[in-house]
Amino acid sequence: MSPFVRVSQADGGGEGGQKQVMKRDDYRGELAAFQAARADVRQRGWRQATPFEPLPAPLHDRFSDLWSPTTIAALRQARQEDAARPETERRGGQTLQLVAEGWFIRTRCRAVEAELHRALTTPCIRWRDQRYTAVALAQLPADPDPEGCCERQARLAAHYAALIDLREQHRSTTAAAVQQLGYSTPADRFAAYAPWLLNQPLAAWIATCERFLAETETPYRRALAAAARDRALPDPFEIGRRQRVAEDLLRSFGIRPWQQSNITVHWRTTDVLGVFRARVPTDIRWSVAAQAGWLGWRRFLGELARVQHAAWTSSNLPIELRLYGDQAVAEVWSQLFADLVLDERWVTTQLDCQPPPPIRRAMVVHRWQTARRAALRCIAWYGRETAGWTFDRLRTEYAQHLELTLSDWDLYDELDAVTQSVAQLRGAWVAAALDDWLRTRYGRWYAARRAGDDLIDLWNTGFCYTAAELAALVGVGDVSPEAFCARLPAV
Repeated sequence: MSPFVRVSQADGGGEGGQKQVMKRDDYRGELAAFQAARADVRQRGWRQATPFEPLPAPLHDRFSDLWSPTTIAALRQARQEDAARPETERRGGQTLQLVAEGWFIRTRCRAVEAELHRALTTPCIRWRDQRYTAVALAQLPADPDPEGCCERQARLAAHYAALIDLREQHRSTTAAAVQQLGYSTPADRFAAYAPWLLNQPLAAWIATCERFLAETETPYRRALAAAARDRALPDPFEIGRRQRVAEDLLRSFGIRPWQQSNITVHWRTTDVLGVFRARVPTDIRWSVAAQAGWLGWRRFLGELARVQHAAWTSSNLPIELRLYGDQAVAEVWSQLFADLVLDERWVTTQLDCQPPPPIRRAMVVHRWQTARRAALRCIAWYGRETAGWTFDRLRTEYAQHLELTLSDWDLYDELDAVTQSVAQLRGAWVAAALDDWLRTRYGRWYAARRAGDDLIDLWNTGFCYTAAELAALVGVGDVSPEAFCARLPAV
């Protein structure tokens, strides 16, 4: 029985009991327990091999009432009664419904995801007298022999092609689950939440993405052409100094990392890597990736920001506003810190590194490509869901805007990434505007104690605000690409 529903017996027993809606706080307690358990299994490797690995059976069985139809109905009913409640409670009600619906959809795809996961992690692809899983074969180092590399890719492509029917089944199962929730299509469900999460209708967001692609075409092509003329150079961003750099950055904000007992950091580990928010803000775990190069530093700085955001989130907030809400907010902090690798002065003083022009151009191209790909994913998903775009049409779009040639398998990956891409793109735009705001107030904000005070105040709000509301709170205007576009060509 759902923890959101309790059976009440007027005379102490029997089967004729009357169901009463349990208080929302009881549901939150179960959700907190689920989040802690999920962080534990993630730390042990869940969904590390493939994105299709189903929730482990013990967790699914223990917490399945969190996303049952009865519970979702109760959450929706509770939202109808939120009008007279404080804003935090109303926002919490929206978020709880969003989370419950999301897990309902994911668990309805459990069987087909298990098949996909099994197909990708079973050693059935023969390559050079050995059998490999698709995951392992894809992760092998690049083959110096061009023919060998092409043959390996061909075998992977053939394996993926045999699974396309499963990918389509996954898509149709998702659509059926969405309909069970009362929405006509996945796009209809997204549109229902868009005014809250995006601060605009879904169609308006897609139009914004289309304008972004059109307006960035010329600077993107210019950066791409300049990078294509560069010869390959060794990446000067060394793997060391990470702990010292993190401590120096936090100390400049007035944060004493050695006193943050709510954070556990593993600097040298062979375990599963990443940030695990078991209990926010009291139990944050971070297994740091030993990844060299500027991409490794981007990941490291982004995770540092996510850890601090979680660690400084107010414990007075309800669980859903400590963990969920608009995930573009998490992207704001991650990309604000990650973009420090584009700051020549910070890189020189903190990393003792002076990237040559070809490396700097490679970083600029990466930022353009990442943002443009996120925008194109939104457009492609919307076209597929609302206008029935064929895969041939999608392939044409990717070839035209990003010069990518994608298989059907690749295109399913692109479509599945739409939610992450919406958060990623909006986060990048707000992060660039916030960076400008901080530089206007403090100059080198990453070395300013008062900037740290501002960041801590904002981190303290967790996910109370959407990215648009966060931008308005600090006075940087609407979520738009102007600051992002203005910064990159000058780099």
